[in-house]
Amino acid sequence: MLKALIWLILTALSGGGVVVYALHQQYEEQSAEFRILYRDITVKLSQNDVILALLSNSSDPKVVQQKFPYILRWQTSPHYPPRPDINPARAGTYWINSPQGSLLIDLPTLLADFVRTQKFRHFSLSWQGTPLLTQGEGGDKDGWRWEKSIASPTQPLNLAVTNNPDWRMLPWFLIILLGVFWAVAIYFYNQYQVTRHQRNIADLRAHFSELARLNAMGEIAAGMVHELNQPLTAILSYSQTAQRLIKQQQTDKALLLLDASVIQTKRISALLLAFREKLHSDEQALQPVNLRQVWERVVMLLGNEIERGKINVINQIPESLPALMASPLGIEQILHNLLNNAIQAQQQTEKGWVCVHASQTATSIILTVKDGGPGLTDQALEQVFMPFFTTRKDGLGLGMALTETLVQRLNGSIVAENIPHGGACFTLTFPLAQQEA
Repeated sequence: MLKALIWLILTALSGGGVVVYALHQQYEEQSAEFRILYRDITVKLSQNDVILALLSNSSDPKVVQQKFPYILRWQTSPHYPPRPDINPARAGTYWINSPQGSLLIDLPTLLADFVRTQKFRHFSLSWQGTPLLTQGEGGDKDGWRWEKSIASPTQPLNLAVTNNPDWRMLPWFLIILLGVFWAVAIYFYNQYQVTRHQRNIADLRAHFSELARLNAMGEIAAGMVHELNQPLTAILSYSQTAQRLIKQQQTDKALLLLDASVIQTKRISALLLAFREKLHSDEQALQPVNLRQVWERVVMLLGNEIERGKINVINQIPESLPALMASPLGIEQILHNLLNNAIQAQQQTEKGWVCVHASQTATSIILTVKDGGPGLTDQALEQVFMPFFTTRKDGLGLGMALTETLVQRLNGSIVAENIPHGGACFTLTFPLAQQEA
């Protein structure tokens, strides 16, 4: 039943598209016919103005009517009292009035050739709602209608034609072929899905339970090692430096380092709490996060590394950027990993730099992190987000994999590429209306 419904929908959509296209072609063809008819009638009517200007009292009536049989009468002096430019007489005739004189025009005779050869179901010429010439049945119920005023200062008649689509001319054979095509396509796709489903079930039943359990345990363990290693290393560095400063009686500087150690210790506590919550639930608490403040905090946490590597950090996150609904710790981990990788990539660079830029679109926030390093190799561009892939000797290869996971949990995306003059660029896109993945 479902396959029949899908076939019916696909056939109706594709067949409907063909029908719409064919009707559009018919409409365009008849529109072209209307334009030709309008042009010819306009040219024909404009001749009356020329004739009216050339006639005089000495003109031979027989010669005039022989050459212009549609001119029934004329007057070469202005009518008094003045009449309107057009004065309808009996059906199909009207006076053209101007300062040069007046002409009584027999419209059916004037347009006999055009009316006889026109292809529309209904044809009419009128002036201010008064019909002068009509042909065919009334066109009020016809599907297509074209109407336009004649571009003539003395004969601004209104030309209107109507017609209906010619359903006999639709490509019915092509529509039948489309139905056959979709039936064959659905049949083969169904056979492919059945075969693939059976093969996947056989593989998944053998490995799913064990792999899922091992993967979860490995992800948690590897993530803990990677995330705890950096703050512990920072605490060790801060503490050792503080010891030397205390021995040198520089307690003020030592206090700043100890404060930084306290911040890193709190960060470890928050990471452990997050991993503990991960064991019990996949849900994460979302709250408004100021990206500029989080970036400044990450820069402070990596202050020693930035100073040691002589890295110039450029912050282009506008203060007016709206808050992002996210996990504050998750955003901090993302930015921490990106900045740390950028610093590590420029260890051999004399003038290293990192630039972060953020902008807002109608539906998302776009964040880019660029650096002045050597950029990513072709292999790194393909595998940078794969677990355990690293270009550093002492790296675990989990930082960018975890970063991608955190971004995806916020319904976002991350893309790695190289900038033209060297260096890597990571582009992160977060939707403004965040929902948990």
